Amino acid sequence: MSWSDLAAFPARAWPLPVVLLALRLMGRRHRFTSAEALRAAVAADRRHTRVDPPAAVARRCRVSERRLGAQRCLTLTPPTVRHPVQLTYVHGGGHVAQISPYHWRLLGQLAEAVGCTVHVPLYPLAPEHAHPAAFAMLDALYAEQVAQHGAEHCVWMGDSSGGGLALVIAQRAAARGLPAVRDLILISPWLDLALSDPELPHLAPHDPWLDLPGMRAAAAWWAGGDDPAAPHLSPLNGALAGLQRVNVFMGTRDLLWPASRRLLARAQAEGVEMTLHEARDMIHVWPLLPIAQARPAIQTMAELIRVPA
Repeated sequence: MSWSDLAAFPARAWPLPVVLLALRLMGRRHRFTSAEALRAAVAADRRHTRVDPPAAVARRCRVSERRLGAQRCLTLTPPTVRHPVQLTYVHGGGHVAQISPYHWRLLGQLAEAVGCTVHVPLYPLAPEHAHPAAFAMLDALYAEQVAQHGAEHCVWMGDSSGGGLALVIAQRAAARGLPAVRDLILISPWLDLALSDPELPHLAPHDPWLDLPGMRAAAAWWAGGDDPAAPHLSPLNGALAGLQRVNVFMGTRDLLWPASRRLLARAQAEGVEMTLHEARDMIHVWPLLPIAQARPAIQTMAELIRVPA
């Protein structure tokens, strides 16, 4: 069984133990056990990963493309557009991996469930690039969207490293005086690239997906010589005031879980509306996985996208 096999069946729910077995057989966690293992995984990703939407998604949504500088930005449009919201999705992958079928599967579901347009920027990745190249693309996209559509019709979303990056871009926009998008929806966001929480060495052995050595390497590549704890890299340490509604979906069997609780405390202290949707014993980015437990989370996300704050 391959990862594409798991992602190819939007109507099928695999038992969670089967997905955990697939993760182990595919060595998903092994890639994070060392910098060398991660570099080898990145090389394989560049050779073999197909970044365009799979046929199952392309049959159900129209796929269009434009260029933002040298980078591609793909758009999914469902057969019937019923909602004016413009959803932008910043994909995860530890700042190093390309977009994968399970991302497209979720985005196709959301596009059809809400009846909205979904924009997917394929931003530059590490280790070939550090964060400034991605910031240049995403800052420009954010400014363009709020100018063209109005911030009240814009929702930014992301998972893992992409979730943290979506929050960083919103914080940077606020610092420039741009209006805040209506909603931020973050799935298992990587909020602290410094991985500073003292609980992490105790949590790492129980996470079937992530491990600290490879994550520290990815953070260093992305930081490009900057301090990974700096607010422009670790949004947990940045200002939250001025943001609109923030929703975070996090499982308790996720190495990134403690930072989400710290973000909630920060949001409450700064008067920002944030809801932390915790799923007991769920793993990293579980709402993207083809498991029954993902369905309520996806329904909640669709409703958040559909309903104004």
